[in-house]
Amino acid sequence: MEDLPDELLVQADGPVRIVTFNRPEDRNPASTAMLFGLTQLARQLAQDQSIRAVVVTGAGRAFSAGGDFKHFVATAQDATVARETINNGRAFIEAMLDLPIPVIAAVNGAAVGFGATIAALSDIVLMADTAFFAEPHINVGLVVGDGISITWPFLIPMNKMKELVFTGDRIYAADAVECGLANRAVPAEQLLPDAIALAKRIAQQPRSALDGSKAILNSYSKAMMSSVLEQQLARQFDQTQGPDHGRIVQDLIDKQKRNQP
Repeated sequence: MEDLPDELLVQADGPVRIVTFNRPEDRNPASTAMLFGLTQLARQLAQDQSIRAVVVTGAGRAFSAGGDFKHFVATAQDATVARETINNGRAFIEAMLDLPIPVIAAVNGAAVGFGATIAALSDIVLMADTAFFAEPHINVGLVVGDGISITWPFLIPMNKMKELVFTGDRIYAADAVECGLANRAVPAEQLLPDAIALAKRIAQQPRSALDGSKAILNSYSKAMMSSVLEQQLARQFDQTQGPDHGRIVQDLIDKQKRNQP
């Protein structure tokens, strides 16, 4: 893979690629570079005919604990950065839904906001039994996340989704499996080996049949792009420039300054 930020590691294991979010000291938050790098990565993966499956995981104790604080500040203070981020969000979702090879999320810890979105855009989700999802965009003055807005309604009941979105509450692995957000929970030490083994098993399937089947199944989410997703992106841009998000970001800045020695 070419020209990717250091926050993204890509390793080859035969026909499988293992993508690791690599900011373990901060619990793998989504920096601006990571967000744009992931779009580029998804497109590169789609072009390599030797790749048959992808596993996505996080370095250290988290999958991804959400958005990077510096990125939040940039989008709140600069409308151009916010617009570029919104446009990249659309491009990333389209690239993920068009990716012809299966993506398995190995959720090793906290998967918050961005982390929950990556899992939502994956085809199969395995979770460490101590891991959890949370969708706290509302807590920071933003609307529900982009990928979540067009995938969760196919996975879980709408009233359950609303509860999770409106509160930002955590949902741990066992409950996530029960309600449909994950396929299964496994002991943490088995998570990555199990995900890679599953990826290799799927990689043995006929490529054309696998690609075609994924395209058919992803057509449900893709059908939502011109309606639900476009509404979400427009509202999210307005929120990034609105008073609630700006106030919350400023409160975070002030808190950070007070905590500095």
